[in-house]
Amino acid sequence: MYHFIVNVHGGSGKAFVQWNKIRQMLKEKNVEYDTYVPQKIGHASEIAKKITSLNEENIDIVILGGDGTINEVLNGIPQEKMKSIRLGLIPTGSGNDFARGLGLPLHDSQKSLDIMLNSNGEHKIDLGIVESNDENALFKKKVFGISSGFGLNALVGTSINTSKIKKVLNWIHLGKLSYVFLTIKTLFTMKTQNVKITFDNKDEMTFNKMIFLSSMNFGAEGGGVPMCPDAKGDDGKLSTCICAGVPKLLTFFLFPFLCMAKHKMFKSFTIRDFETLEFVSDKPSVVHTDGELFGNVKTAKYSIWKNALRVLI
Repeated sequence: MYHFIVNVHGGSGKAFVQWNKIRQMLKEKNVEYDTYVPQKIGHASEIAKKITSLNEENIDIVILGGDGTINEVLNGIPQEKMKSIRLGLIPTGSGNDFARGLGLPLHDSQKSLDIMLNSNGEHKIDLGIVESNDENALFKKKVFGISSGFGLNALVGTSINTSKIKKVLNWIHLGKLSYVFLTIKTLFTMKTQNVKITFDNKDEMTFNKMIFLSSMNFGAEGGGVPMCPDAKGDDGKLSTCICAGVPKLLTFFLFPFLCMAKHKMFKSFTIRDFETLEFVSDKPSVVHTDGELFGNVKTAKYSIWKNALRVLI
């Protein structure tokens, strides 16, 4: 039995069309399944929690949606139940960075369905965890599949879903460009921070005039922006990309190099792997988890949850 969580509103309405195609394929293949349709923000988490209460040895949850729906589902599964879950995905969002990290086709729902149905479900991936005791954190702890960030990328990631430009670009199949447009706009209006970071409980570094910090489980966020191009979701570690100590105008000119994964050559970017990362900032900024708002905080801790989730790939 497959439990489909279907965000019919994803991809500016295109997800509904894809779901009709998938339903027909499931009927032709005689696949037994249940359907759950989230009705509001946060509902996918409630659905996931309900599904995980079922008395099944392997609970196959399949998401037809984008990165935001995936994040809700991951955070709706109780930690002790995660080992019972096998997660499938048919990407219909605009960013689809989780699917990109898994190597799934981004625009071929039939192929994604075939991959899911033919998987043995034994491939495991890591997940990231972010925690904060800051009074302005909306959560004490959240799981993320793709990335979590502080600063510019978080400001963009948490505002992009309500952006008018995203809706327009999605309609003409150029949705990932919305991340670029909003990044440029936000860059020149945001405030930078001075941040102290501790890696793996031992190495301390200070970054002045930080533009952003991104903690990555997969290589790309924001619809394919390769923050940490070498990051893999099953390597037992997270990776961070930090941009600091550079004027905003120069950052603007460096942004194309970031999009082309050529930013390693510039000293204003720091890229390294870690298992834990703690930061303390001199002033608060937005933190996101897979593009969802975590809070406007000054302190947080990132850690890796190794081999956390089985995926149907």
